[in-house]
Amino acid sequence: MITVDVAAAAGLRAFPGTAVRRIVAHVCNAERVKSGHFSFVIVNDRMMRSINKKFLGHDYVTDILTFPMEEGEAVAEIYINAKQMKRQAGENGVTVTNEMLRLVVHGILHTLGYDDTTPKAKKEMERRQERYVAALDRKK
Repeated sequence: MITVDVAAAAGLRAFPGTAVRRIVAHVCNAERVKSGHFSFVIVNDRMMRSINKKFLGHDYVTDILTFPMEEGEAVAEIYINAKQMKRQAGENGVTVTNEMLRLVVHGILHTLGYDDTTPKAKKEMERRQERYVAALDRKK
């Protein structure tokens, strides 16, 4: 069984739970994942910078951070920066909804063990991510 939680930090709105669950279900089904738990937390720039600094030693803002919780299991806390998401949507000429979809897929893929730390791995992860984004965008 796949379970999904969606929450937002104080003063922010959470993503629609139904949409996030649909995205998780699609990716997990395609990746043949039968069980897992994904906890999405929507944060702002200040909170993302703080999380980044505390856990990774990075003193900067990012769009997403994924923390797998159990080795070999599809269980993670995924933090998405709503402000950065909106900025990126504008920079990339896509809707905020499309960028949200992209970030949720990205977090799921990290949870499932994909990484983007080398050029080859990044290319493969982006290819897979964009395939899911395109498929889910068509299903709206």
